[in-house]
Amino acid sequence: MIWNQFIGTTTLLYALTNPIGVVPIFLGLIRKLEGARPGRIIVIASFSVAAFLGLSVTFGRAVLAFFNVDLDDFRIAGGLLALFVAFEMFQAHYGGLMQTPEEASGAELEVHGIAITPLAFPLLVGPSEIGVMITLSSDMPDWPHRASLFVALLTTSMLIGLTLWLSVPITRLVGKTGINVATRVMSLVVASIGVHFILTGLKNQFPGLAHP
Repeated sequence: MIWNQFIGTTTLLYALTNPIGVVPIFLGLIRKLEGARPGRIIVIASFSVAAFLGLSVTFGRAVLAFFNVDLDDFRIAGGLLALFVAFEMFQAHYGGLMQTPEEASGAELEVHGIAITPLAFPLLVGPSEIGVMITLSSDMPDWPHRASLFVALLTTSMLIGLTLWLSVPITRLVGKTGINVATRVMSLVVASIGVHFILTGLKNQFPGLAHP
């Protein structure tokens, strides 16, 4: 059960962060860098992604309690954000929650600046990813399941780093069209999770919907 949960959570996080779709943007950000600096950016970005997701799991419920926000309200909001991101992914472009190469072209090309912002946040981890992590951690009160959540986010961070490391071969192999197709497939996974969160939140808020 925990193993299945680990695989499902890792697949969800990888699809939601969508590193394959970020590859063209990543290449645009590092096109003026030479030597080992792109490698350093990948390492820092991967660690930053793990940190953002891990903090969401650890302190997410405390933040909700501090702002007196009900879990089901947050679940519905997170589902709506996931749907918004899924629609953008399906169109194979990035809008309000993400930054394009043109928007980032005026930024200073330095390692930590690129790795943390905009690469780790908000390109890879944004409000929807944070919302999903808080919702998942709230649904897993016991530590064995929560530990699998931490392992899943660490695995996802390593897969993101591997994807970015192979960005040039991936682009040459599948091309822009292949990347767009993969992004659209991932968008279906993200949209399904978003719908699930919304329906679960609505059923908990309005029990009559589940038993008319």
